[in-house]
Amino acid sequence: MTARPGTSDQVAPGPAPATPRRRRPADRRRLIVDAAAKAFSDGGYHAVRLEDIADAVGISAPALYRHFPNKYALFAETTAVLAASLRAALDAVPEGGDGELRTLLEAMTLASFENRRTGGLYRWESRYLEPEDRAIVLDVVVHQHRRVRAAARRLRPDLGEVDANLVVAAMTSVAASPTTHRASLPAREVTTLIPDAAIDLLDAALPEPAAPREPAGHGLVPSAKREAILTEAVILFADRGFRDVTIEDIAHAADLPASGVYRHFPSKVAILEAAFRRATDRVTTATSDALASSTTPREAIMAMVHRYVQLSCSSTELISVYETEIGHVTPGARAELRGQQRITVEEWATWVGRERRDLPLTHARFLVHAALNVVTDLSRLKPQPAPERIEALSTRILLGDNS
Repeated sequence: MTARPGTSDQVAPGPAPATPRRRRPADRRRLIVDAAAKAFSDGGYHAVRLEDIADAVGISAPALYRHFPNKYALFAETTAVLAASLRAALDAVPEGGDGELRTLLEAMTLASFENRRTGGLYRWESRYLEPEDRAIVLDVVVHQHRRVRAAARRLRPDLGEVDANLVVAAMTSVAASPTTHRASLPAREVTTLIPDAAIDLLDAALPEPAAPREPAGHGLVPSAKREAILTEAVILFADRGFRDVTIEDIAHAADLPASGVYRHFPSKVAILEAAFRRATDRVTTATSDALASSTTPREAIMAMVHRYVQLSCSSTELISVYETEIGHVTPGARAELRGQQRITVEEWATWVGRERRDLPLTHARFLVHAALNVVTDLSRLKPQPAPERIEALSTRILLGDNS
């Protein structure tokens, strides 16, 4: 007979089952480091709070502090772990033999692709790491360059020291380029396409090396107050970092009272956003001018690269600030800037696809990002290579031959 609710035959409920005890993950420290790498790469060192990282891991802030006493300690370990991962990938490649270069570049590309959410950290180590911690990352960077250069010179023993260093810097930039964007492509295709483009730089026709270029001066500051504020702010941000520059510093550099700055910009973040918008406007204009002066897809690609290189080589401070400080702008402004960047990449990729009919558009996007990354990285070298040499390397990536 089945008992009915409300009758004396109903069985009294027993004690509630005990809530399963939540087990502490054995690799909690690694989970914290992984979450920190994503957060620092996405938002920038200063914009990230330890509470945000704790939430991402699913732990309390006090639990995180049991592993790391402060944000810098976590940041230093995060960069060290990423550096060690890259070093392990390089050391797994046997030294010697004609196939070493390709295997190295495949390993570097795969490491970049698998760490796309964390690659921004490599661009910041010189600004935020203390000397001892910076040396850990620098050691891996130097080791990587030497391994790739030795393998490249086995294939091209005629490459001189200057040319070899430049080509290897470009190859490394190509291999690292997947960390700069989120375009979609299967890993197996990326680890073929990107190493192919990097190795192809061995055959790039480089103009004769010019004498080392003197660092460009700042030039004259615009007389218009708003423009003067933007110009001086970018110089200060590049030199000291956004966090360590005050409105008073900017006002003093622009020969204005602080109130004069506030008449044009409501905040320091607004100045930064205005500078970034100005940069994207210049890129858009350069692209439009290049297309207007061209009659074929090939001419368009060469003209776009030429103008972009000229712009990049003359705006290294703004590029440096964009790379390291974009985490300080508001989410809306960041989305706007990223959206404009995607439009530029799509425009370039379209013309690459029209020139190289056998190249899928998805592949063209990856090559455009690689070429743009090479321009950015090489233009920031000291001494800066001649623009025509940077142009030759980035054009080779897009066209696949010498122009």
